[in-house]
Amino acid sequence: MMATRIGIVGDGQLGMLLCEAAAGLDITTTILTNSADSAAARRADTAVVGGMDDPAAVAKLVTHSDIITYEREDVSKVALEILKTAEAAGQVTCYPRLATIETIQDKALQKTWLAEAALPTLPFLLSGSVSGVSEAAATLGYPLVQKSLRGGFDGRGVQIISGPDHLDAAWPGETLYEAYAGRFTEIAVMVIRKADGEMRTFPPVDMTFNTDHSVLDWVFAPSAFDDSVLAQAEQVATRAIEALDGIGVFGVELFRLENGDILINEISPRVHNAGHFTLDATESSQFEQHLRAITGMPLAGTALRRPAAMRNLLCNDSLKAAAEDRAAGCDRDGDTAVYWYGKSPSRAMRKLGHITATGDTAEAAADRVAAAYSRLTSGQTGAIA
Repeated sequence: MMATRIGIVGDGQLGMLLCEAAAGLDITTTILTNSADSAAARRADTAVVGGMDDPAAVAKLVTHSDIITYEREDVSKVALEILKTAEAAGQVTCYPRLATIETIQDKALQKTWLAEAALPTLPFLLSGSVSGVSEAAATLGYPLVQKSLRGGFDGRGVQIISGPDHLDAAWPGETLYEAYAGRFTEIAVMVIRKADGEMRTFPPVDMTFNTDHSVLDWVFAPSAFDDSVLAQAEQVATRAIEALDGIGVFGVELFRLENGDILINEISPRVHNAGHFTLDATESSQFEQHLRAITGMPLAGTALRRPAAMRNLLCNDSLKAAAEDRAAGCDRDGDTAVYWYGKSPSRAMRKLGHITATGDTAEAAADRVAAAYSRLTSGQTGAIA
């Protein structure tokens, strides 16, 4: 029996880790990449060199694939149209569905869909003009959150308009305004769903963010909330993915407000940074589960084997020396693992890797992560923890 052929759109660390997971599942991978030297290309069985706006490259990816998936939701219109045509012709199957990608990648469509599906989310207003900020402020109050409709991730494409004196800071063009959540905690639930409707979740986790750049900084597993809160979080997350008819792994980011309400912030139709702890702390990883789900294989276990903490390695002056010329791979020492993505430290806050540790508690695991991070940023050599 021939191995299932998976094509992956996108060549970042998520694509790289999907390729690594595929090696143990009798799955061959082809990556669509801008560079044959990318870490993902080196992990894939085949690399198609070209961008998402290159029709010939996308068409070639189709010829190498039985199923196509993505490591990012901002799939270009060029790629979407080619994939739609190929799928209609029976050449390939795309999971998550292309309609799901189109809904999720546009924040206006995603928020409108959440509201129409009666899923809990913050109040919002869509506007196509600069004057819309005044209407949004009158409707939603201050502070006011503005989000770009496409391409905003890792803290980009989001800004806070704090009061009437800052209305001139609003971005022009089509945009999304959202009510400010106030004091809240962020929880993530990684949901896995197959085409037959079978669904599982990884244990909900707590997330903290770099406040200056709104980039995910830490993940703690399990979440510190009690079972009733976590059951509610899982219920909201799974209801959303079922309503979306999602297939694969989805990262559902949730706000837990001071009044106890749990609301959906955003949904990512792919493996997610918040799920990296599954590489070390759960019965299976999010990458393995995504491949199982989209190919129809039986899902594996998702239970937490040990509490864990994960910290992103976000590029700063202290990390540059440690990351320079660091090849993609994992440095492991006991309960601590440092994952490098093979990226050059070319800009501030770029995700260069992450550290995961396990322990008797999430706090103990976090101490191990902090120790490893301190050693990296201080230039020490030797053991990572």
